[in-house]
Amino acid sequence: MASKSIIELLEKKEALYTELLSIVNEESRTLSSIALESLWAYTEEKTRLSMEIEAIREELLLLASARLGLKTGTAPMHLRELPRLFAEHEPMISRSVESIIFLKGKIRKIAESSVSFVENYLETIEEIIQMLTSSSSKTKIYGMDRHLMEPGGSVFIQGEA
Repeated sequence: MASKSIIELLEKKEALYTELLSIVNEESRTLSSIALESLWAYTEEKTRLSMEIEAIREELLLLASARLGLKTGTAPMHLRELPRLFAEHEPMISRSVESIIFLKGKIRKIAESSVSFVENYLETIEEIIQMLTSSSSKTKIYGMDRHLMEPGGSVFIQGEA
């Protein structure tokens, strides 16, 4: 009767590992289905756009510096100061400045959300790996000499009894 119990436990354990393997394989397929090429393309496009935005920022600084009578590009300014400097176009400049500030806020929130998602996902994977590779202090295993002993590290990685 005891050997049937051991066999049942081993079969159950094997079934659980089979199920775990299936999930890990599915997870791997899902991860590899993420179009990394698309992510690289997004990165390249964001870099291109950022460089163009920086070039425009420098041009705006040149215009603002010239308006203030300063050496070219030396005026440290915030966008919100532009409408006051160019009063003849204040309504249009104010609308553009507020829109830019709003868009920058939305971009920041989405970027923070993406970073948070990736960090949470990696933490979850780390927890799963930790769970699989660590052993409970209550767990006893049989050593090679067939005596009960405390596990010395991962039962999952080092081999199981």
